[in-house]
Amino acid sequence: MEFMRITSAANPSIKLAKNLAQHSRAARKEGLSLAEGIHLARELLSHPELVRKVFLREGAEKNFEISEILQKYLSLKISVVQLPSQIYASISPVDTSAGIVCEIRIPEEGKIKKDEDWIYLDGVQDPGNVGTILRSALASGVTNIALSPQCAYVWSPKVLRAAMGAHFFCNIISSAELAEIKEKTGAVCLVADARGGKDLYEEKWGKGQTLWVFGSEGLGVSEKALELSDLTLLIPLDSRVESLNVATAASVCLFEQRRRRLSGIAHK
Repeated sequence: MEFMRITSAANPSIKLAKNLAQHSRAARKEGLSLAEGIHLARELLSHPELVRKVFLREGAEKNFEISEILQKYLSLKISVVQLPSQIYASISPVDTSAGIVCEIRIPEEGKIKKDEDWIYLDGVQDPGNVGTILRSALASGVTNIALSPQCAYVWSPKVLRAAMGAHFFCNIISSAELAEIKEKTGAVCLVADARGGKDLYEEKWGKGQTLWVFGSEGLGVSEKALELSDLTLLIPLDSRVESLNVATAASVCLFEQRRRRLSGIAHK
């Protein structure tokens, strides 16, 4: 296989990639991001229109999986750029990398859809949590995601890595207000709140379209979200545990919804 090779950190492509790796605002401004790792590189083969180029750490092509992926990208006429280890490390979004990073175009903003389930993230700032929630959402059958302006940028490299490809199957609105999402979807607004609410397992809910709201790691859901809530729900925990990580709590709620619907016990 023949690759383009860059050996200078001053190369414009490297400067751009380094900026994308380090600053979410650069991703927003440029409409580009970085997807690191074998899993995402393989997933993106199904979405080649999003891939601008592939960065490869020198020697990583010896890995069988990576070699197979590279051959497919080259057959699609997508540039593969080989980098010395030191330069590759400067653009990798993670400290330990498999040696492959795709530079991708961020898709157009999603659309508000009626008659479907939604998730709204209210100030969730940790990229890992945002990505994990996207992955759990997809696994539970919810593919519409909206985020408040205070959230971690949903297309940042760290969120992409944590979501493990879920982005490419979801309708994502990266910055929106809850009131607008609720009004235009017509969904029942369910707020998960560790501070109090109806028992998640005992309350009747889940038959119609839902709009789940999950709040920030430190502060929980905002007062505005509570005001817009149709029903506030609480996950009953053992008394020795005060609260759950927001991504864990979201997974519990979303799979309880899926369980109810699959078993036919969902209620309005």
